[in-house]
Amino acid sequence: MTRLATPALRTFQSLWAMEDLPTAAAPWTLEEQIGLLVQAGYAGVAVDLGARRAPTAEALALALAGSGLERMVFTFAGTTAALDEALDYAARIEARDMVLCASVYPDEPREAADLVAGWHARAAAAGVHLELETHRNTLTNDLRFTRRLVDELDPAVRLAIDLSHYIVGAEIPAEPTAEIEEKIAAILSRAGSLQGRIASRCQVQIPLHHEGSQPWIALTRRWWRDGFAHLLAAREGAAREEPVTFVTELGTTPYALVDADGVELSDRWAEARQLIEWAEADLAAAARTVPLPA
Repeated sequence: MTRLATPALRTFQSLWAMEDLPTAAAPWTLEEQIGLLVQAGYAGVAVDLGARRAPTAEALALALAGSGLERMVFTFAGTTAALDEALDYAARIEARDMVLCASVYPDEPREAADLVAGWHARAAAAGVHLELETHRNTLTNDLRFTRRLVDELDPAVRLAIDLSHYIVGAEIPAEPTAEIEEKIAAILSRAGSLQGRIASRCQVQIPLHHEGSQPWIALTRRWWRDGFAHLLAAREGAAREEPVTFVTELGTTPYALVDADGVELSDRWAEARQLIEWAEADLAAAARTVPLPA
């Protein structure tokens, strides 16, 4: 049986995840951040409009000029007007990708799906590919609600999967129950992209070099492989060869753990590169499991 060739991993780094690097006392400038992303081989940069130090569209466009980096916008929008503001920002930095953390909380999945479908179509009309993120304190906060939501979502709507929010938010054990596995599998079946962060059931972001982190790394990577496999299997024709998007998003405090002096316990910049290496290996492993149609 012919198997799918492994697509390239299209890596983005969140600017929010570069705040307070290399240290909080002497952080990189925006221009230095962009230069480092180019040197590290990233395909693009993601800007979270809700971040403490989110640059203006004008400043970011100027810093990105000539860099060759693609652009992505993250927005916590709760109204159509807020979405339109994010789309305007995207237009000014020439971004063609957007991740929506929907700050709306309908009780019924059908109502939520209709709202997201409308916003997805609105973004598409503006020339922007929009994905709905799995994120705490948003529409997709609850694992079980989101499992019901995926059954109602328009087929065109894909998810930007950040597993860390479910692992910590639902206090998922390192050996999940069958009920949790089913719900995660259903959510992964709608993956459009994946995000890089390792959580435990009690902390949203844990150091990768700690021995106690290893079970959570193993769990997350297993689900990454499943998500990549679902994403690839859903593609048709020439789309099977297109790059797969992966966003590294290791946040500054309070996401990052610190010691008694406020010094972070790990090097987030180096850890982002480690996450990419793992994701590349997991994407390759996933591609080997996806047969091409006869």
